[in-house]
Amino acid sequence: MGQGYHSRSPEEFREYLKSIGKEKSKRKWRQIIILIDIFLLMFVAYLVFRSLNPGSFQDPTISTKQVVDGFPMYLSLSREPDEQYQGYFLFIENNLANEIIVPNKNWSGEFRVLTKDGMVCFSEPTTWEQKKIPANSKGFLYHSLNLNQLKNLEGICRSEIFDEDYSFYRSKFRSLTLNFHTQIIITTQTDRKIFQIKQKPYRNKK
Repeated sequence: MGQGYHSRSPEEFREYLKSIGKEKSKRKWRQIIILIDIFLLMFVAYLVFRSLNPGSFQDPTISTKQVVDGFPMYLSLSREPDEQYQGYFLFIENNLANEIIVPNKNWSGEFRVLTKDGMVCFSEPTTWEQKKIPANSKGFLYHSLNLNQLKNLEGICRSEIFDEDYSFYRSKFRSLTLNFHTQIIITTQTDRKIFQIKQKPYRNKK
């Protein structure tokens, strides 16, 4: 019968089999408890990391929300596919009981493209159509960038904005480090706010 059992009694054999089953069940539950403990530890570590690094889990195509003249605003990248233009939405929350007209006549806006290290590669005034935002609602101002204006850039500006070495087989790990930044700067009579988002380079093969 092997090394674990030597008795000839059927009753003792049944008891022996039961003891083996109980031992296996105990080991299985121990493994489940260990896995639960590991999961809980990972979840706690995730919560701690998120509290210490809140920006790490933010959508990179949406800027941090800021307040301009009492109105919460944030910049968002348009996801509509277009080979010649890139759109940008500046969302504005109107929390007043009456409608407002934006942009305010005292605002001036600037759109900028920068390398990931902050070097300015391109700048132009924002082109906004005046809009009405109803009371207690959200509206937006829209700026469109003509990508042809960026194709004459040289050096690091061009290499970060246009991914000319793109291929399907290229290492995914390398592509994670490729990015540049875009900004909309709003200047008022009393303040200056910078709304910034991170973008992946445009695919532009040589």
